[in-house]
Amino acid sequence: MNEVHLDTDVLIDLLEKGDPKKIISLMEKYDLKICAVVYFEFMTGAYKTDQGYLKNLLKKYFGVLPISIEAADCAAKIEADLMNRGEALDPRDAIIAATAIQRGAFLWARNKKHFERLKRYGLKLIELEIGQTTR
Repeated sequence: MNEVHLDTDVLIDLLEKGDPKKIISLMEKYDLKICAVVYFEFMTGAYKTDQGYLKNLLKKYFGVLPISIEAADCAAKIEADLMNRGEALDPRDAIIAATAIQRGAFLWARNKKHFERLKRYGLKLIELEIGQTTR
């Protein structure tokens, strides 16, 4: 089963707009994970909007990965190289990408602008269908 890491924008789409049946269907096909940075970004928004209950959904559906020293080192190398090129990246995005790279996982993100250029460092991107509900 392929490991797929979700970026914050995809996680928001899945939990706020997605069909719960589709999430379960995705879980049957992929090992869905989120990096601790994505957890931080998502939960900051959840707490800000008084939706702390979403924490339970995260625990139910997604494995949360800590930031390893290997991922932090990989992110630092990527960020240093990008800075030398004049293409600096948000450090949070560098860590999210590096976590996927270090684990040999795919990253599912909507913000292609930030992540497409990281393919040269070994990032593998994937796009899956969410299955929007009508609300």
